[in-house]
Amino acid sequence: MKTTVLVVAIGLCLSSRAARAQGGLAATLGVGTGSGTITCSACTHAGNMGGSTATMQVVQKVNAYLRVGWTVDSWWHSRNDWERGVGALNAVVFYYPETVRRRGFFIGGGPSYSMMVATVTDSTGLQRHGWGLAGELGYDMGPQSSLSLTPFFQYSYAWVGDIYYPKGSGIPFARGWKHQVVSLGVGVTWHERLKSDQ
Repeated sequence: MKTTVLVVAIGLCLSSRAARAQGGLAATLGVGTGSGTITCSACTHAGNMGGSTATMQVVQKVNAYLRVGWTVDSWWHSRNDWERGVGALNAVVFYYPETVRRRGFFIGGGPSYSMMVATVTDSTGLQRHGWGLAGELGYDMGPQSSLSLTPFFQYSYAWVGDIYYPKGSGIPFARGWKHQVVSLGVGVTWHERLKSDQ
């Protein structure tokens, strides 16, 4: 977990510093609700389940139609004595087909480095990393100011393989673990105002 947090922090810091140097930075914080589907064999609590989501994005304006950067997405589900969660660091490209400056409909996505977390007992948990893909569409709405509301729809898919518990025991906790999350939410986006926008 600490390694993942460090990777996320470094990625966001680097993209933020690069964006500040070039101008056209946009940062989004959002929350929503999502449906997660876990598929695996030799495992319990697989299937589809509802949950909550949160997202943080830092993107850089390339031109009137393109933004590039990072997003950090999370989904979690709690039920009685067990929990499931998914977190992902995504490298993304967003395309704005109709915008002249920085508002309007957008669609995009990119590769994802994903982490699953599962509770085994009250005091013991599992985590495993894997690769996947993430996609998003949304709409930056509001006046031409430094803030806008951004409703969004997100989809992610990742595979992490076999999971053993206790670690190194060869006892399968889950085989062929894959997960996908579909979520709907809304965020608040801060836009760096450029001289050309004023």
